[in-house]
Amino acid sequence: MTMDLETRLQAQITAQNLMIEALLEAAIRAGQLDPRGLVDRLEEFVSSPKASCANPSEIAAVTIEVDAWADMVHEHYLVDSESSPERSLR
Repeated sequence: MTMDLETRLQAQITAQNLMIEALLEAAIRAGQLDPRGLVDRLEEFVSSPKASCANPSEIAAVTIEVDAWADMVHEHYLVDSESSPERSLR
């Protein structure tokens, strides 16, 4: 049985997300990655100016994904340790 390209790509993305989340978890628990610093860097990307020659819809899509990762890291690793559950640049 062969999968169509879209199904295969979605499966790869899902598997990669699971791996990234596991690696984030391990790095944060081992003290090798500061979740606040990671969220700050992701927020910096979201709020920074983008190249004017780039496709606006592609920029928007990447920005949405980066913002979603910042949300995930904040919710999983920072909400309990900070007084406000909202991220700073909302």
